[in-house]
Amino acid sequence: DGSFLAMLMNTPGVPAGAVGVEISPDSVADCRARLGRLPGLSFILDEQLNLPENNGAFDAVICMEVLEHVIEVQPLISRFAGLLAPGGKLLVSVPIETGPPLLVKQLVRRVAGWRGIGDYPGTTPYSLSELTASLLASGKRQHIARPIHTNPDGSRFHDHKGFNWMMLRELLARGFHLERTQTSPLPWLSPYLASQVWFLLQKK
Repeated sequence: DGSFLAMLMNTPGVPAGAVGVEISPDSVADCRARLGRLPGLSFILDEQLNLPENNGAFDAVICMEVLEHVIEVQPLISRFAGLLAPGGKLLVSVPIETGPPLLVKQLVRRVAGWRGIGDYPGTTPYSLSELTASLLASGKRQHIARPIHTNPDGSRFHDHKGFNWMMLRELLARGFHLERTQTSPLPWLSPYLASQVWFLLQKK
């Protein structure tokens, strides 16, 4: 919703400019209405990134809580590389949906569902065998099948079920130099105990 970029533009090391990208015209209009007055900050539709002047035009690309929903991830990673200038940085955050953190998240989701708190469209339950496979998942293979959902506009997406952050890390490291891995909400936690993981990468 543009909030992260708005915070970025108010930091001491503020960049000369930042561009927020959305796939929905309504989201772009909302961000422009709320944040368009901030100097150096603009919002565009995803398709506008295809313009030739954007090739290699960015020092950094930030992708937060998106890749877990993308069905074909590799084309998007390649697109990030094309947008970045030589030596540019890619910052990615995704949820951890394997190992012990998954048990905690599923418990919270179940309780929230019982109490009618929150809205979890496209959230798929786990069978016992799927949950077991997810607890033992590694980065070597996709451990369970991932459901695919369809939006009213026909676009398709994954929910969080079956997302494997370790496989994404391996995929990212093929096209970028992986400089740092950090967890959230506590940076000293192991990824096998945290709820979210961040990757800082540099374009090769």
